[in-house]
Amino acid sequence: MIENRTFYLYTSPQCNFCDKAKQLLEKKGLKFIVMELSREHDTLIRLKEEMKWNTVPMVFEMEGRDKKFIGGYTDLLEYLEDKNE
Repeated sequence: MIENRTFYLYTSPQCNFCDKAKQLLEKKGLKFIVMELSREHDTLIRLKEEMKWNTVPMVFEMEGRDKKFIGGYTDLLEYLEDKNE
């Protein structure tokens, strides 16, 4: 496991897929930070526009200064399976 890697999750309250993404990262023992925002929050609206993504969670992987957009819960699940985590 890469030690300086952190996952950032942009989530909304009462989101089952957001909860599943957090549980998956916890189960894998991976470091993550959650930013829970209302669906109308300006930051979340801007991120959705920038990434051309309509749903939450929005999952990013940060390693040092490198940022990678993973996608949502199912994308995170596939990403971690591909990396054998």
